[in-house]
Amino acid sequence: MKKTVFITLLLLIFGLMPAFSVDFITLEREFGGKGAAEGAFGKDIHLAFRENIYVSDKEHRLIQKLSPTGTFLMQIPVDATSPENILRKPGHLAVDIAGNIYVADVTAHHIAETTEPKIYMFAPCVHKFSATGELLDTYFVDAVNERPRIVLTGALIVDEEGKTAFGIQPQGHDRALRVAVNSQNQLYVLDAKRGRIHHFDADGKALRIFGRYGAGDGEFDLDASDIVIDARGNVLIADTGNHRIVQFDADGTFIRSFGRKGRGHGQFTKPMALAVLPTGEILVKDASQFRRKVGGLPEVVALSPTLTQLNESTPGQTELADMITDATRGKYGPFAHGTGTTTNLAALNRRVRLLEEAEYSRYYGTDGDDEDKAELAEELKRKDIRLTLFHNVISRVQKFDRDGRYIGRIIYETDQLSEEKHDVAFLALDSAGYLYLRDASDFTVAQYAITGFTIKPSHMNGFYSVRAANLDNEYLEDYEDIDVSTDVQDELSQLELKNMLGWTYSLSERWHLSFLDELTYGEQDERYITPAKVEDSYDFQTRALENAFAANLKFITNPNPYRYKELNLSIGRIDGTSDLTQDALFPELNRQHREDTGDANSTVIELDWDLWARTNLWFRYADLNPAETSRNFIRRFYDVSGALYEVFGSRNQARQFLGELTIKF
Repeated sequence: MKKTVFITLLLLIFGLMPAFSVDFITLEREFGGKGAAEGAFGKDIHLAFRENIYVSDKEHRLIQKLSPTGTFLMQIPVDATSPENILRKPGHLAVDIAGNIYVADVTAHHIAETTEPKIYMFAPCVHKFSATGELLDTYFVDAVNERPRIVLTGALIVDEEGKTAFGIQPQGHDRALRVAVNSQNQLYVLDAKRGRIHHFDADGKALRIFGRYGAGDGEFDLDASDIVIDARGNVLIADTGNHRIVQFDADGTFIRSFGRKGRGHGQFTKPMALAVLPTGEILVKDASQFRRKVGGLPEVVALSPTLTQLNESTPGQTELADMITDATRGKYGPFAHGTGTTTNLAALNRRVRLLEEAEYSRYYGTDGDDEDKAELAEELKRKDIRLTLFHNVISRVQKFDRDGRYIGRIIYETDQLSEEKHDVAFLALDSAGYLYLRDASDFTVAQYAITGFTIKPSHMNGFYSVRAANLDNEYLEDYEDIDVSTDVQDELSQLELKNMLGWTYSLSERWHLSFLDELTYGEQDERYITPAKVEDSYDFQTRALENAFAANLKFITNPNPYRYKELNLSIGRIDGTSDLTQDALFPELNRQHREDTGDANSTVIELDWDLWARTNLWFRYADLNPAETSRNFIRRFYDVSGALYEVFGSRNQARQFLGELTIKF
């Protein structure tokens, strides 16, 4: 039965999933690290790719050129500490087909014809370096050669000649720019804070300005975060605030925009990075994250007590049904659904929140960064880790054709319980389709390749728990008489072995599969000795084996915390067997004995479906066998001569169908 259920679930999963819908990644290499040495970086870096890897380092005011494998080749300037170093805050960068390097920066530009004293205008710029590191040109996106026509606040500075001068720092003089170059070595500069794109030819001549702030056609928000050029020369902008991609032609004419806010296919939650593959396909990384978290060891409630299967106090039908419900809708672990029905308000209210994101805001929120709050946050985090079996954050990169039609996506996970990898964060994408993640602790950069959809152990999470309990008790009783001899000696030993295996697998950012299997073995041995009447002494033994299996397939139909919807399909299976024998301790005096054999097998199938954000459909089909006792059993009684004189059997079964529709106003 369990094998059939497992195969059915796999067929269902792969039948529902679109072909080539999910890709995974494998580590190719690591490079970099913390420091100022060759091949090491500071905290704030950007990557660019053109056969080699180029890294701008804001902290150390330099640009490094690395081989495709991350080996250091050269840096600009050779001596970053030199007073002649023109780089101040090197940021986003790009490389043209001739190997020239363009890097966004901030500089102080001398306003022409100002001499006594000189006046400098601080402004964002783009420096152009040759492939060997010579400065070729500096491009400005603000007017820096005109004298101020109004009175401005200035500051006394010392110029490059050591003379007193004035420096003017207009608002936004140090704003970040983004750069991209096309196949004709023409430069495009995204000035998101001003809502525009500047286009320069290969010789540095300003050609045009296009784009504007807004959410309409040809517009983008002030936090637009990336710019790339495709093979046709079209310009693509990651319009972060509007949750879309905006596309212009090479001359700045609006073509289209695609995507909208959401976590579905072709939807974005703050797109942050773009890359164009040689085939023309577009990769988009957004800020969307899905958390998979299980805290505490899951509990599977067995259908019947292991050590006392055949006593008279067996659970009734209602209690038994509740036990099965607990097995498939447990209060802990991957099957946590709250209580048995959705009328429970706490269970219903969970559908309008993303609990983990709210919880983590306590740890990583920006409200309090003082020392006391930081220590409290770390303590909360440590406690959370101790109580958590696994906690992974799933991120995604989506793929589109050149016209913005959705093709598929990549998903990857970061383990939040790993001391080494919990703070790995996205850094960049390249035109070959490689993904770059960076460790925020040691600043190493890891390059990952996309490997395709496959189930691998590295993509799974699980746990194993084994429990052993052994109890030995001895009772000596002397009844109310005038001697002090033992009238009854009762020796009781109990053993229980429990083996629990949990397994979870994120098929995608929305599909999640969980299995839980608990195997329990129990035995009890009792020797009841009456010295005064030894023929009434007996030996009682029982053996029981029970396996509880549960599977849950979850699909988040809408991850929006205010419209949160999910679908859960759960299957539970209980199989149990029991053997009991009661023999006289002295068969030469009394051959009376009893043999009991029992079995149980029950199945529960359950659907829990949020049809709408405030409307839930729930039903459960239960095949309970037995329904009113712990086991279906047969008892055989033998008399003092050892002859069978009575057989008693009990079998009961119930099939239940429960359905419920809940609408929350």
